[in-house]
Amino acid sequence: MFGGTVLSAWGIGLIPFEQLPLPGYWIGIIYRTFSGLAWLAAIWYFYPQALSRFKITLSKRLPIGLLIVLFFTVGPIYHSDYAHKSIFDVVVVFLFALGIGLDEDFFSRGLIFGACESYGIQIAAIVSAVHFGLLHFGNAIWGGQSFSFTSTQVVGAMAFGYLCVGLMLYTKTIWVPVLFHGLTDFPMQLESAASYKNVVTGQAYWLYTFSFAIPYVIVGSILINFASKNQSTLILRLYRKLKFVN
Repeated sequence: MFGGTVLSAWGIGLIPFEQLPLPGYWIGIIYRTFSGLAWLAAIWYFYPQALSRFKITLSKRLPIGLLIVLFFTVGPIYHSDYAHKSIFDVVVVFLFALGIGLDEDFFSRGLIFGACESYGIQIAAIVSAVHFGLLHFGNAIWGGQSFSFTSTQVVGAMAFGYLCVGLMLYTKTIWVPVLFHGLTDFPMQLESAASYKNVVTGQAYWLYTFSFAIPYVIVGSILINFASKNQSTLILRLYRKLKFVN
């Protein structure tokens, strides 16, 4: 975890991707893709058992997981600022946001969760989520964000990471949280530079943060519970509490 954190925060960033003769978003896509492949290689070497979640398992759980993703993302995407942006621009921005999901979910939900999984699902879920959130303190150090705003971002990212673990375990594939991550970050990438800077250099938004962090944790907990136990047993237990069966 320490080595991966150092590599994530500083190591890969030392590669001079910015010198590529490409527009900024494309450099970001290449950087995120390279980083994601590095985490995939680390998972293959250290925790190959986690590679099973890089497949897509077609089951009734997959559409439920996708519906949960849409529930949390459709509103912000619908109200995003598409003014003066072509379809090509929107597609490139989405690919950039999806690259963030690929990079960070391969690292946190793939490598870090895989490193902690032997200690239990809940421990791995909490550690990987807290670790994911704490990584965002880097935005206050070299990302130009205020510490006040970043503190709320860290808490929100912890809750987000916990829900991502739930989605991964419930649907049995890491690609659902990757998509969730991309769709969540997509609206932010459409904001103007001035608007974005005004937000991230401002004050903390604790009420707003808890308005989505609490539902994230609740839904994530439910999904992890269903994923780690037999679903029919849970339903039978519910029926007994409701006195539908003896």
